[in-house]
Amino acid sequence: MARVVVSAMNHPDPVNPYLGLFNFRSIRALAALETVGVVSPRPIAPPVGPYSEFSAIPERYSYGSHTVTYPRFAYLLPQRLFKYTLSSLAIARMLPAHLSKRFQRPALCHAGHIHYDGYGLLSYCRERSIPLTVMGRGKILNNYHELSSVARSKIDETLSYASRVICVSDSLARIAAEIVDESRVTVIANGADPARYPTANEAQIRAELGIAPETTVVLFCGGYTERKGIYEIADALEAIDHEDVHLVFAGHYGDLRPHLLRALQASPHRSYEVLWKVPPLALRRLFAIADILIVPSHAEGRPNTVYEAMASETAVVGSAVSGIPEQVVDGETGLLIPPGDPAALATALNRLLANADTREAMAEAGVRRLRQKGWTWEAHGRRLHEIHETVLSEW
Repeated sequence: MARVVVSAMNHPDPVNPYLGLFNFRSIRALAALETVGVVSPRPIAPPVGPYSEFSAIPERYSYGSHTVTYPRFAYLLPQRLFKYTLSSLAIARMLPAHLSKRFQRPALCHAGHIHYDGYGLLSYCRERSIPLTVMGRGKILNNYHELSSVARSKIDETLSYASRVICVSDSLARIAAEIVDESRVTVIANGADPARYPTANEAQIRAELGIAPETTVVLFCGGYTERKGIYEIADALEAIDHEDVHLVFAGHYGDLRPHLLRALQASPHRSYEVLWKVPPLALRRLFAIADILIVPSHAEGRPNTVYEAMASETAVVGSAVSGIPEQVVDGETGLLIPPGDPAALATALNRLLANADTREAMAEAGVRRLRQKGWTWEAHGRRLHEIHETVLSEW
């Protein structure tokens, strides 16, 4: 019997093993402390087309730490028009019946995201008087005031019922506190475990990848999207001035990969990789050899890539937006730049490319800060479990 039922639409599956790894790691950490049942709603697969592969997702799959069921719902396209309206209603209609069939009444429900997951669980929790906690991770809260009135009403309704709104950054918590009583808003950081990053094997990994020991490696890890700063990276390439630099881009989604490739081909740089769907183990190897991580995002929660950079002793150049300044101490663990500013991105990169001692000192300060703050998945799971215990004692 699951004591806590979690809905996480963004969670890996056998077809999309890298989807929502942050949710997977959060749930795995929680599952070490209490019995957890997990549902991850999936769109009904059409017979042909780019979404037909959804038919290969099983109804149930075990990840060792937890088992996930994948119930289906009608996901209407175009997303721009329907993703916060009709599709969320489809999940809210489907999920209670699925949970009633699959699980005995849990003590508590937990939503991996506010909108689809939280709103989907809402009627199930209300009808059975079950407390609900929801995670605020970034996009919904950052864009709350730009959403339609219909979408905002669903978010308001969900947050009004939730016993705790758990945000991944202080900046998101401030937004949540404008919507609900501040006493129900708290912050739990995501994290990274330094032991999982093979930094001691950097020389060997570089040799295997054909990257010279003295070459400076600059890494980008994120979506190939406007929000992640791909246009700014493309515009900054011409001004990045360093003779021996290798640029690595690793992304699992987004439409701007071809744009970035064209910009790289037109730039003076000839040592680069633009990768797609890099497995986690390979990604940790890239972090282990990286000297600088660039995060020129327009908006974030607290990006997991920054925690990964800190864990792997990598200096960070990131936008001074959302939760990034909560992670990166400007001039100490990295450099903060204005968002949407290719010239500032190039200037910051050139500064670190020209000074190995500076970036190495920042890298060492980053991993110290990670450890001092307790920004690990184990600590995340422990704190989430403590919040659930508190909520249950108050219910």
